[in-house]
Amino acid sequence: MTVTGGFAGVNQQVVLRGDGTVRATDGSESTVRRTSAAQFTKLRTLLGDPALSDVPAFTMNMGAADMFQYRLQFDGRTVMTDRSAEEPALDRLIDALDDWLPKD
Repeated sequence: MTVTGGFAGVNQQVVLRGDGTVRATDGSESTVRRTSAAQFTKLRTLLGDPALSDVPAFTMNMGAADMFQYRLQFDGRTVMTDRSAEEPALDRLIDALDDWLPKD
């Protein structure tokens, strides 16, 4: 997942790897951490949610300013959203991945 935009011009990325590690990048700084078995299972379960197949590839409010934009790649597809549309399965995944992003 890549998060960009917002008033401050955020550019962050989080990548879940098959070995249970997570690489989080904020600008030019990158860290790698290991998930616990429970955390990895939760993330894999969220990624495998069948409801994700119904999420449109693009849901953005083109009239809105200063919103974060999320680009997610999973299961061979790319989804872009600003979370302006209600997509519960996608929102749960974004929230879980967001926990791994660097915080100020």
